[in-house]
Formats: sequence, C-alpha cells, structure tokens
Amino acid sequence: MNTNPGIFLAIEGTDGSGKGTQFQRLADRLAYEGYDVATFDFPQYEQQSSYFVKQYLNGNYGGIEDVGPYTSSLFYALDRYEAAPKIREALEQGKIVIANRYVGSNMAHQGTKFHHVEERRGYFIWLDNLEFEMLKIPRPTLSLVLRVPADIAQNQVDKKAKRQYTDNKRDLHEADLEHLSKAVEVYDDICKLFPKDFSCIDCTRNGKLVDIGIIHEIMWRKVQPLLPSKKATAKAVRVKPARMVVEDTYLTTPTARHETTDASERLLAKIITNPQATTYAFTHELSPFTIASAMAQLTSGSKDMRTIILAELASSIDKDQLVQHATANNGHSPTQELAGIHMAVEQASDLLIKRLASNRVAAYAQQQTRYVDFENEDSQGSYKYHTPENLQPAIKKQYRSYMDQIFDLHAGLVQTLTEYLKSNASIVKEKQDTVWQDTLKVWARDAAQSVLPVAATSTVGIYATGGTIERILTDLLSEALPEAQSTGEMLLKEARKIAPWSLEHIGKPYNGVTSTEYRSNAYVAVEALAREYLPDTYTVPVPPVQLVAVWPRNEIDLIADMLYEHSNLPLKELQRQVAAWPYEQKSKVFEAYIGERLSRHHYPGQAFEKAHYSWDLTCTYEVFRDLQRSRMVETLEWQELTPRYGYDTPKLVDEAGLTHKFETCFDLSLRLHSLLQEAGYTAEAQYATLFGHRQRIKLTYNAREAFRIHEIATHPHEHPEYQKLLMQMHERISEVHPIIGEAMKFVNGNQRLGLNQKG
Repeated sequence: MNTNPGIFLAIEGTDGSGKGTQFQRLADRLAYEGYDVATFDFPQYEQQSSYFVKQYLNGNYGGIEDVGPYTSSLFYALDRYEAAPKIREALEQGKIVIANRYVGSNMAHQGTKFHHVEERRGYFIWLDNLEFEMLKIPRPTLSLVLRVPADIAQNQVDKKAKRQYTDNKRDLHEADLEHLSKAVEVYDDICKLFPKDFSCIDCTRNGKLVDIGIIHEIMWRKVQPLLPSKKATAKAVRVKPARMVVEDTYLTTPTARHETTDASERLLAKIITNPQATTYAFTHELSPFTIASAMAQLTSGSKDMRTIILAELASSIDKDQLVQHATANNGHSPTQELAGIHMAVEQASDLLIKRLASNRVAAYAQQQTRYVDFENEDSQGSYKYHTPENLQPAIKKQYRSYMDQIFDLHAGLVQTLTEYLKSNASIVKEKQDTVWQDTLKVWARDAAQSVLPVAATSTVGIYATGGTIERILTDLLSEALPEAQSTGEMLLKEARKIAPWSLEHIGKPYNGVTSTEYRSNAYVAVEALAREYLPDTYTVPVPPVQLVAVWPRNEIDLIADMLYEHSNLPLKELQRQVAAWPYEQKSKVFEAYIGERLSRHHYPGQAFEKAHYSWDLTCTYEVFRDLQRSRMVETLEWQELTPRYGYDTPKLVDEAGLTHKFETCFDLSLRLHSLLQEAGYTAEAQYATLFGHRQRIKLTYNAREAFRIHEIATHPHEHPEYQKLLMQMHERISEVHPIIGEAMKFVNGNQRLGLNQKG
C-alpha cells in the first residue's frame, strides 16, 4: 500500500500521441497552481541505465520479433530501477511526480508480441511482480493513456525532430505500423482490465486530433480530484480524504433544495465532478460507503443528493452514524445494495471456489489453473491442495498419500508433455525464446489439468455489495463442507471490520431460528427424504446433452412481445391479433427484431428474455467451471461430485504415450473417493474427484443470453470440450427454435484437440 504523501502520475500512449506535450502542460499547470512538481522522462536516454533500451530500439539486437517481450522488458525495467530512489524521495517530500512513459509502456509495446490474450495477461502479472514487487519500483497513483489511432500517430512521429538515441527517422517501434496498431489495442485492453490504475483519454474525434488544449482540460479533470491540498503538499503531510469539514456553514435554508454557500461550493467541487450540472459523478474524496449511505436516504425524503451530502458532512456525523441514519429512516439498510466490498480467499480449494462463485450477482477473479505451478511443491515440501482438518488421523494420512501420488503424476505429465511439444515443434531454435517455452508449458498444463483434484488450491477475489456478501456468507455457513463453514466464519469476521452495518442480520434469530440454521435445516431435510425415496445409483444411461424444457414451444409466439413497446394495446389483445396474422407477416417482424447482426456483440432485444431453455448435462468438471464463469445463466445447480461418470483422455496425452499415467490418476481418485465415503466423509469425498471427471448439472437461461453463451463459448480460443458441448446445445436449440438458432450466426465449432472416450 502506498503511504507516500505525494502522488505519482504517469502519461502513457503510443508514439506520436502527444505525450511529451501533455506531460509538459500538466507539469506547468501544477506548478502554476502552487504544487511542488518532480518530472521524469522514460527511457532516460541521457543516462547509462538506458544503454540496452537504445541498442534495442536502434535494431542492434534484431527486429521486434527477434527480441522476446520478457527480455526487452528487463531493459526498460532496469532503467526505471535506476530512477526509483529519486521518485521515492520526491514522493516522500510530498511532491507531485509526473512520468512521461512508465510501466504501462512496457505492458503495451511488449504485449503486442503475444498472439493469445491469456498469454498476454499472464505477462502483465509477471511484469507487475518484476517491477513493483521484486525491484520495488514505485507504483503510479494513476496512469493516463492518450489514445491515438496508429496511422495518425505515425504521421505525428514524422513531424518530430531528430532523436539522439537513434540514427533513423523512426525507431524500431515507430517504424512498424502493425506494431503501433497492436499497441493501441493492448492499451485499450489494459484500460479495461485495470480501470483503477489506467484511465483512457480519446484524443481523436471523427478521425482528427482533438485540440491540445481540450485534451489538457480532460486530463486536468481526471487529475484534480487526486491532488492533495497545497498546504499539505508544502508540508509533506498526507491528506486524509475520509471527511472534510470547513468552518463556514454549508447550507442557508432548511428546505428540500438548500441554498449553498461559498464554502459548500468549494466542497462540492472536490466531491462531485460537475457542481454546476444536474448530472455528475462522485470523486474519490468520499468513501464508497459514505456515498452509498447518502444515496440510501433518497428513498425516504425530499432532499436532493448534494443537499443530503452537505447536511451530513456539516453535522460532523461519522461514517457509521451516517449508515445508521439511513437504516433508521428506511427501516432497512439500502446501503447494503449500494456500497461494495472487495475480499480475497487464498489457498481455497476449487470445490470451495465453486461454491463461492455460485452467487451470480457478485464478481469474481480466480487464478487460471493453466498459470498456476501445481507441479511444484511449496517451501514446506507440499503440493497446493486442501486437506480437511476434520479427518481422523489415519484417514488424513491416507488422504495425503493418495493426493501426493496424484500430484506427482500430474507434475510428471506436465514435464513430459512440455518436452514432447518442444521436440515436435517446427519453429526454428532462434525463435524458441522464453515466451515460446512458457506457451508450451501452458499447453501442457491444459492437457494435464484433467488429472488435477478439485482439492487443488488457488486464490479467488470477490467483489459484491454488502447485501450480496451477506447472502454468500449465509450460504457458506449453512454448508455441510467444513472448509466452507470455516471460510464463511473468517470472511464474516473480516467483512465486519469494513462494513459491520451491512452484515448485522447474520446470526440474528428470527422467530427463534437464524437464516443459516434455516438453510441448513431445509437442506438436511430434503437430503434425508431423497435418500429415503430415491435409488442410489449411477447406472441410468442418458445422453450427455438433454434439453428438458423449452418455452415457448413455438418461437413465433414471441411476436407479440416484440411488438409490445411499439403498440398501445394490452398484451392479451396484441397476442390475439398477432395469432390471426399469416406466417409471412409474423416472419417479417421476427427478422426485423433480430436485425442485421454484424458482430457477436450485437444482441437482440428483451423479448428474447421471455424464451427459456432448461438443460440436464453430463460434462467434465472443468467444462462445468467454464459454464459457471460465464455468469450468464439464470440457474445453475450440480449434483454431488463423483468419479463414477467416467472421463476423457486428451489426444495429446495419447500421442505422447502417457495414457497409462493419465489413467492411473483416475484410478487413485476413485480409490480415495471410495475410502472417504466408506469412512463417513461424504462431503469431503468430493475433494478426490478430478477436473477431468464428468459431472451432472442442470441449468436454465433465456434466449437472449443464449446468444452470448453460445457465440462466446464456441470461439476457437475456448477449451475444445467446452466448444463441443455448446455446439451440441446449439444444435438442440436450432431443432426447437430454428429461427433463433440461425440468428446465432457467430457460433463457431472449430476445435483444437480431439478426444478418445475412456471409462
């Protein structure tokens, strides 16, 4: 966490985007406003630390493709490492530090060398660790990205004066228009991935550059809310933005819309983006919970938003009291649904993460297994997997023995598959750089992932409103799985440190029973009845893809819903009239409603949300997790994980002669699963199942979401088994709703690897 009293701004963008001009303008503006400014220009061509950068940009090491992204990133990182002490010193003195180019430039320019998004994003993580963790280079408060299309930017480069670091008119990056185009795309990706760290400023309108002064004003509006007071800057004292109080009275009249004072106008200028307008955003001066609490008060009063904010701040009420006021006024806490909480769970089994991710309203970020080195032991000599603490000592010893054997085999599979891919590669040795080798490792892990137990641990990040966090914790605490219960207890303890008012209902008895007990009791009761009334068997043969329910049976029945917003008739009357139309007339409306879809991002209107498809599927656990990550289904439920539905062997494993080792992992898994079940650990037995085991799930989604799910999931970059399953599902939809099926024109069934069925 950055505790420096100063702030650090980086100006980013492709070559020719006007960085130097805006960099100087911002420095001059800050100095004019009374701030103490320190500037840095990267690369530091005047310093010896930029030697390798100059050699690289001059083409002395070869072309862009000859120098891998990891290698060239080191050149730039070490140049910044040399400047890091000066940056830290300036920040500690409370100065506003501005850098012309910084780590974002590395991310963008070297990121162009990756052909797959997943590999590029893995590189971003590596670079972040290198610069900010290993080398301890200061992290910017905000990076401002000037966006200019590549062809315009290259024309701007040609207008520059001769540079000292190269004898050419354009350096290695500037001379390659394709590289510049890709750099723009990568900058766009960075801004979407890291919106809190990178803010994009579009410098063109209708194919022409925007006036320099306008770009500067846009930049200034983004920077201004981050600036400390000038007094605090001079004294190098960090400003605390939690609550601001000035001596003057904020409001002059006790009406719904108060008249503001000069003091309140100054305050509003800090906390909202446009005090003169009726539409504005809140800056970072107020905490999200303070803003959410003020918004909650809108539901039970006549005051406008700015009046509520000013009145609460003027009364010196702290954050907790503000939320309590909102709760008292409303009889509940709308703040729960307006303010978000970020949390993380490390060393969580995938079984636990599956449960955490079952709430579709929350947002999740999980480590992808293809980038986690499950094949390596940690510093204590243990593999990354969860061991249930409630197991009896003898059972726990056997559990760990089986798990270690499976992980040993997994490690061997990854190593052997990597070597197999390397020995069969057609790429010349000169191009077998670090990136290429890392890509082979990812491919090997993809194939070997099937033998990973769901006990494998990784980290998951969670973002949700207070109300959603409460529902997630209630679910966890009512689970039969001890890992879920203990994680729920720890999350509740930590979340209450941040937002105690949002979690006040957890643990409180309503009519003598808590919400957690209610959920747990209902689950146990239904489970007991299921065991009493239903046979316990896995032998019922069913197709892996079953469309068990469709509504409406005739897709043409959606016509009335498509016309509803364009009509003044009640729905029943509209349906009656449409029913009498000839098919050709109905068909015209249907086709017009779908429109001309030129991209898979063009989704038809809300009438398609009325149509629903319900499925009963048997698919591998890893495909199930892909479905769960799509976040687009309305319901997604699964049966208890089991190894008894078989598995598939990837073609690559067969080709590499590793089928026996692969199958041994599944044999060990079945034996461990049986051992745990016989010992009475039914819930814990699920840890023994592997990612490659088939599981039974059911899900429902509407026709509008079907466009997103089927067209995204069948993209060639997705997992081949995921593509295969969604293609089969699309075929079923096309059978019952042929017009809708045909409208999904961007479904792509290409597959990378074939599968030989086993088990």
